[in-house]
Amino acid sequence: MNDGMDIGRVVLAKAGRDKGKHFVIVGRMDENYVLIANGKSRSIDKPKKKKIKHLEAKPHVLYNVREKILSGQKVFDAELRKSLEALGYEK
Repeated sequence: MNDGMDIGRVVLAKAGRDKGKHFVIVGRMDENYVLIANGKSRSIDKPKKKKIKHLEAKPHVLYNVREKILSGQKVFDAELRKSLEALGYEK
């Protein structure tokens, strides 16, 4: 599955209640669904299941978050928020 929707990728929600908000992919369900979180409206402990077709991939990947998730380490909501803010995605 090389569609650019990898763990750690910053995405923009194009549909639904979250439309216009930026998230980080924190999990992959199958070829149609991913789990997204932003540390604010969606915590890393309760990520949102979202259809890939409703997301727009951004050029940034949070490699620090990706490495932690893939190695099974705990990721904190504050890390997601700070990373998104540092890239200028969230206020």
